[in-house]
Amino acid sequence: MNPKLPSSEILKKYLADQCNEQERAMVDAWYQQLNSEAGETFSSSDEENLYERIQLQISETEIIHEPQVLPLRKFRIYAAAAVVVLCLGFVYTFSRKPQTNLVGKMTADSAWITFSNDKKKIIRYALPDHSLVWLQPGAAVSHPLSFQSRTNREIRFHGEGFFDVTRDVKHPFIIYCGNLKTRVLGTSFNVKANKNESTYKVSVVTGSVAVSTPNAKNKIQQVVLKPEQQAVFEKATNNMTVNTVKSNKINNENWQSVSLVFNETPMAEVANRLQQTFRIKIEFANPHIKKCRLKVDFNNQRLPEILEMIETLLGTTYEIEGDKVTLKGEGCKN
Repeated sequence: MNPKLPSSEILKKYLADQCNEQERAMVDAWYQQLNSEAGETFSSSDEENLYERIQLQISETEIIHEPQVLPLRKFRIYAAAAVVVLCLGFVYTFSRKPQTNLVGKMTADSAWITFSNDKKKIIRYALPDHSLVWLQPGAAVSHPLSFQSRTNREIRFHGEGFFDVTRDVKHPFIIYCGNLKTRVLGTSFNVKANKNESTYKVSVVTGSVAVSTPNAKNKIQQVVLKPEQQAVFEKATNNMTVNTVKSNKINNENWQSVSLVFNETPMAEVANRLQQTFRIKIEFANPHIKKCRLKVDFNNQRLPEILEMIETLLGTTYEIEGDKVTLKGEGCKN
């Protein structure tokens, strides 16, 4: 009897190391059966092969990912849990975690996958080499199903996104945005390449990247960017310049890391603090959210990660349009 095909949700839990023993056994049995059919031997060292097959299975069985809609009762549970945490005086320190509730639109074309963020929130997406990209609304990334046996890790991208690239000196990471080419080995940086805007921008946070593009005479021009530097490419003239981007401005970009501490702080005050820290405006769809209190430490976190944790602690959701963030949910009535 063939092992049961795991659902895409179980496969994603497996990748995030969140399966229980029964679910993990199901995935292992499914993978072992695939290897047996191919005449391969299953061993504990096949992690990369297993990862690729799981990614393929997810893309084949779940081409379109719908967001999870939480019933009002669950919102109440989450809000109550946050209140209990506050009463116990527990301080939650946020840490990075793998994306497990992926929402957006995914399509598979031969050996390539395209993921588009068609939601009004910032989505974290993991690439086959475990590099991460935070996609702004409207952004899309295309990549091979696997980077194995490839000299370079090449992807295509448009929109705005923050990249945290896994270092691999032997396999450079290359992003193509139209005529703009960004080459890195392992670093973090922001790319803004909206099709409807006159410029493309690449801003480096850590490490260094090489940005190149043909000039007006069709000769390759290249600049090497260091932290706090930004390349600006004019699409109409093919001209590229380098600017300085300081992280100690009055407001940070949402991809810059900050450290913030909230100690049973009302959400109205939290919103003001975030507005002062980032280039955003925060609105409340429900005024009761302002009454909720937050007790949490954010250590070198970016705005998307902060908004994710607020969602988790308070049972809220958020939508982002340009520089405006709207928080939604039941809030706290007492």
